[in-house]
Amino acid sequence: MDLKVNKNYIWVYFITFFALWCIRELLLVQYLDLMDSVPRAITSAVIKVVIWIIPVLLLVKVMEKEVPLSYLGLRQNFRNGLKWTGWASLVFISYFVILNFTILDNNVDFRIGFNEWLNTILLVGITEEIVFRGFLLRKLMDSFKFWIANTITSLLFISIHFPIWFYKGLFEFPYILTTSLTVFILSIIFGYVYKKSGSLWSVIVIHSLYNLLVSLFY
Repeated sequence: MDLKVNKNYIWVYFITFFALWCIRELLLVQYLDLMDSVPRAITSAVIKVVIWIIPVLLLVKVMEKEVPLSYLGLRQNFRNGLKWTGWASLVFISYFVILNFTILDNNVDFRIGFNEWLNTILLVGITEEIVFRGFLLRKLMDSFKFWIANTITSLLFISIHFPIWFYKGLFEFPYILTTSLTVFILSIIFGYVYKKSGSLWSVIVIHSLYNLLVSLFY
């Protein structure tokens, strides 16, 4: 493969991906809101899989000439990934328990709807980590040192949340500043865990766990 093509196709992919995601958030969501909860959740999940996962699998197969699951880190280092998953999960759980029970005095709310379970907790960890850690971070590390690649990936990770925040009316100061910082730090952590564990499953699990904890406490 031509070296220039190999370096630049990920940016074409991301721009296209970002445009499709904006269309989904700003246009399709308005239509989805007219549907009943379960069909809306399933339709949203299908759209997310089509936009997030399928293009990455095809790109890895065609452009990288590798088995997608192996390239993304979904077939190896399960034991090491499990170790990192355990430590990271313990840190996140401890943080949320201490923050919400001793400082903020929040209660746990176990009323989580089907759409939140499917799209915010279960599917988000899979889709976002395949795109950002499994694919983008992996590709950027071919051209940059890890911390530079991780920083670029994290900035891109923030940007993909902009359409969601804009649609929900949250794209305003100071929310946008504090939330962007939180997302950036989380992405840096996810990237570090991915590099150290060598397993994408580790960050898929802790990403979904983090979203579950947010749903329970906020």
